[in-house]
Amino acid sequence: MNKVMIIWLVLFLGLSCQAFAKAGLADDGFKFVMAIVGLLLLVAGFFAGIDFLIKNRKDFFNKFKVFLKKKI
Repeated sequence: MNKVMIIWLVLFLGLSCQAFAKAGLADDGFKFVMAIVGLLLLVAGFFAGIDFLIKNRKDFFNKFKVFLKKKI
């Protein structure tokens, strides 16, 4: 992760608790952080899955062809 991304994450997550406290919902900061972490994990998993499929597409395609030939 590059330095710019780390700085933006720190600023965004660091200021989120203050934004909730201004609205009178100071106890919702933890929920907000967990939602952001969950979203980031979902996006990271999506990109990791795409990368895995790109690297192994020939193997999966060949297995799929063999599976279809056996079923037909």
